[in-house]
Amino acid sequence: MLRFAGPIFMVWMMLVIPATAGANAIVIKLSSASSVVHGGDDVVLDLCLKNTTDDAITHELPLSLPCRIAVNHSIVKQSAKLLGADGPDLVDIPAKGVACRQYRLSIPVYAMDTIQIKLETLEANPIALIATKAPPEAWIGQQVPIDQGQILAQSFLNDLSVNAPMYFLLGVKPGLQQSKFQFSFKYRLFNPDGYIAGKASWISNFHFGYTQRSIWDLKDDSKPFDDTSYMPELFYLVPKIDLHIRKISAFGIQGGFLHESNGKGGNDSRSTNIVYVKPVMGIHLMGSWYLKIAPNAHVYVNNSNSSNRDLMDYRGYVDMDIGIASPDGAALNSHWWWAKKGPSVQLDFTYPMTGLLGKNLNFYLQAQYFSGYAETLLHFKERHDAIRLGFGIVR
Repeated sequence: MLRFAGPIFMVWMMLVIPATAGANAIVIKLSSASSVVHGGDDVVLDLCLKNTTDDAITHELPLSLPCRIAVNHSIVKQSAKLLGADGPDLVDIPAKGVACRQYRLSIPVYAMDTIQIKLETLEANPIALIATKAPPEAWIGQQVPIDQGQILAQSFLNDLSVNAPMYFLLGVKPGLQQSKFQFSFKYRLFNPDGYIAGKASWISNFHFGYTQRSIWDLKDDSKPFDDTSYMPELFYLVPKIDLHIRKISAFGIQGGFLHESNGKGGNDSRSTNIVYVKPVMGIHLMGSWYLKIAPNAHVYVNNSNSSNRDLMDYRGYVDMDIGIASPDGAALNSHWWWAKKGPSVQLDFTYPMTGLLGKNLNFYLQAQYFSGYAETLLHFKERHDAIRLGFGIVR
């Protein structure tokens, strides 16, 4: 039984299939009348053949079309079945005319979010559909890959997303304050489809975030962590504000309360709290290149007077992210801090390994340079320089 949801949706892609009248005699357009499907649904694909010549053409369509479905960061190979025929179909296409046939494709039950469908045997751009989570009964009797089966139990997975950059970097000099790694995530607290958000839609913009950054001393025999910053935060995010300026491709504002501490006791204990506001703007430059500008203004609240009374003299009250990037290419991001004791800067250059080694490795090659103060809370008064190389997964 076919189940469809959402508004009528048409995505066309140009395909060339050799025909008796020449390689460009028939142009095939692929479309779907559904924009949104449930995982486990069948979706109907419409194949329309246009005859570009002045003579009638008879063309044979196969009983099945091999497809590649990009779903949940993996590829599923499945065939779409021709409807209304038990074998290959001979289609008569009049001169300058069009003939259409339909194929049925089963969507994997664990499909969620955006999925892409591409015909394997034909050169084509993929069509995109949105898949919503399959109802519990649809999973019964389905064999699911073990790395996808968790989706059934994770009701709130869609609310989890990336926050700050994530990377693992080795210092060129492997001593103190050199090697470094960071991971980060954010979690939306209120369901935008829930009752509360239905009455007050703004409430779904509240997020909990967490970032952890560690400096690793790989030169010491025991490989200790020199210092770690634990940074939970509660913030409000307005992801899209339309300024109606053609060159501005993105604009939003984030503001909230962030706690940072290093988890140590005694004389090594450090902690602070800030309230901040950070507008973020993306500007289209040319081609696939974009400029990002994100100033961050903040004030200190209940800063630890016993351990880091003068932290603001080394970190200041304003910092700035400025970066230039191509989505599928290189990116150079800079982070600047201005403070009473002097400026600090961090430069990060990233390049996707997929651009160097085909599509074999899913991470960025990353180089980082830091010069300044307060990269860690423990040594916030010590100015240092560090060059690091490694890989990143979020930039």
